Amino acid sequence: MHAKCAFGRLLVGLTSLALLAGCAASASPPPPAPATPVSTSSPLAVVATPTPAAVVKATPTATPAPTPSVVVTADLTYESAGTLPAPALLDVYAPAKAGPWPVVVMFHGFQGSKNEYGTYARKVADLGFVVFVPTWNTSLPEIGERNPAGFAQTACAVAFARAHAAEYGADPATMILFGHSAGAHPAAMLAFTRPEPTAGCPGGATLGAIDALVTWEGNWLLSATEPSIMDWDGRLAADPGLMDVVTPWKHLGAHKDLKVVLLVSEDPGDVFERQASDPWAADSWLAVRDPSGNLRKQLEASGALADRVFDFVDAQQLLYSVLKSQGNPVTLDAMPGSTHAYLSAEGWKVFLAAFPKAAAKG
Repeated sequence: MHAKCAFGRLLVGLTSLALLAGCAASASPPPPAPATPVSTSSPLAVVATPTPAAVVKATPTATPAPTPSVVVTADLTYESAGTLPAPALLDVYAPAKAGPWPVVVMFHGFQGSKNEYGTYARKVADLGFVVFVPTWNTSLPEIGERNPAGFAQTACAVAFARAHAAEYGADPATMILFGHSAGAHPAAMLAFTRPEPTAGCPGGATLGAIDALVTWEGNWLLSATEPSIMDWDGRLAADPGLMDVVTPWKHLGAHKDLKVVLLVSEDPGDVFERQASDPWAADSWLAVRDPSGNLRKQLEASGALADRVFDFVDAQQLLYSVLKSQGNPVTLDAMPGSTHAYLSAEGWKVFLAAFPKAAAKG
């Protein structure tokens, strides 16, 4: 009896100890055993904080160069007859996209070169034109007395452009001539008189059809009126017929279907001005250039002589009135904020709009 009681008391005591141990475990768990370091050589190794040497820097992706919208081909020989002291060269500005595009042949001003017209050519090409820009001998029209071959070199540039247009994605079925200042002289001569290219011109012996003419303040109508360039008063007085050789005036009526876009600056300045004084005086510079009086009548009718000064704008206004009266599709557009050699932002808009206008059919 005593043994059973003792065993019972022992069993109760053990049970109580077990319950007390359980309660203690649930109330306050023992701290975890410290982690054993793992060798970094183990395949299970985990590196919590990599050393700087272990950081791999990503290589930045290179930005591809933009594809040019205009492709330039420079220094092509377009004439083999040697009328320039150096080889007669031209540059071609062509849209990178496939055409076919209209053709523009762009003639620079007095004592200029093709390099000076790269900005103009690039902007026009970006509109969807293949632009040929030749360096031409600006003295040729002045020394070409009774010799239309003076314009044969510029005709060769046009013939070359026509012959090679397809190589640059162009269609010569639309051929536009552009001239600025003195460059308007050969552009107009080619458009209205159609001289033959230089003998041996790589482009061929025929100028071909011209569809449109764009001029920016050309002095071609009365030719070299600046005495410092050459004594044209004396030359014309001695040979009045020379006027018909160096200007296209008498040929205007032969091309009544030619589209013409005339551009003038808002302020051309006094780059090209001649006092008209009495235009009907027998010794006036106008009388020397216009023995028949036809030019003076046209000038007076257009209002060009109202201030007794003749300038670039007057020349363009006179040409506009004559072409308009004979039925040519012609426009006269002013370029705001611009001068004879400078285009403002608004002037650029008018300048660039001239080429789509010239290329438009109908």
